[in-house]
Amino acid sequence: MTHPSPGLIHLHCGDAAAAVHRKSGLPGELRVWRDSPAVGPWTAAEDGLIPLRATWWGLAPADMGDMPHLRDLARSTEPVLWFGPDPWEQACLLWVLGALPEGALPDFVPLGLGVGRMPPGALPRCFAERIFLEAETLLEARHLWRAFLQGGWGALAGASLAALPWLGPALARLAEDHPPSGPGRTRLQIQSLVDAGVRDMPGFMKGLGALEHPAHGAWYGDLFVARMVEAMGVRIG
Repeated sequence: MTHPSPGLIHLHCGDAAAAVHRKSGLPGELRVWRDSPAVGPWTAAEDGLIPLRATWWGLAPADMGDMPHLRDLARSTEPVLWFGPDPWEQACLLWVLGALPEGALPDFVPLGLGVGRMPPGALPRCFAERIFLEAETLLEARHLWRAFLQGGWGALAGASLAALPWLGPALARLAEDHPPSGPGRTRLQIQSLVDAGVRDMPGFMKGLGALEHPAHGAWYGDLFVARMVEAMGVRIG
């Protein structure tokens, strides 16, 4: 028995964005991508990435539900990608583009702000401005994704894709967290807040957000910050 290919599928980054989308009135099915390689470990071993990521998040590999979305997108007659400009979402976007099955050519919605920060009524206009990603762009994205898995974010400093204007700045910011030697930018920023006497998570998130792009905030999330603070031997009050 054959199953009809799904039609319009929207892929969003994170539950906050998905909640906004559900109120937008846009037609089509919704999928949510949750894991971001902007934080945590990675490996070039194809069958090892998901178990490694699951262990880092404290989940079972079966609970990492992102990869099946790629199969759905490949079968969809109109897959649409919604990923904002901050490093967390752009790292997700690179993973999606790098791992999409051959032949899947999605639409992309250019966003100057993450959907989770937008009013639902703004999404139809954004959707109308979507662009088609050419096969050449996907090929370049696959090369970048493989370069990351082999060499980390530091290997992608200076890289960019013309069709994805926010990817280059995001890759540059991620590279700052993975310098050739010494602590990365986020680690140094956290240390500066510790030196200033900050010991609570709201204080860390507010202070770190002020040190990032105004439209991005503390894009790495409080769990990552808490882990980094604790690894520094600082007790959170």
